Amino acid sequence: SSDTRVHNTIGPFDDEECSLEDSVLADCDTLPEFKTAHGILCPDTVARMDRNTHGGRNNKAVKAFLDRYRHCGPLSCVELLSDPEILPHLTKAMRDLA
Repeated sequence: SSDTRVHNTIGPFDDEECSLEDSVLADCDTLPEFKTAHGILCPDTVARMDRNTHGGRNNKAVKAFLDRYRHCGPLSCVELLSDPEILPHLTKAMRDLA
């Protein structure tokens, strides 16, 4: 018989176990005629933000975004992009990447 237990994918996490670096897209992940987007939810952008802000160490809003992205994926962060308490901090962090 098959194992019907449901594994909890959201729970305690070890930051070393789930690196944002592992989620960066490879060239082969996109069609040749389409360039990979580099918006705020792009894995490459989030990995750079993570490095640049040291995991959001000095900013609770950026840390909340990075933690959610790392543990729950990019689509779980969509609601944060309309949060007036978080979006300005993410915008600044994005500008600091340039």
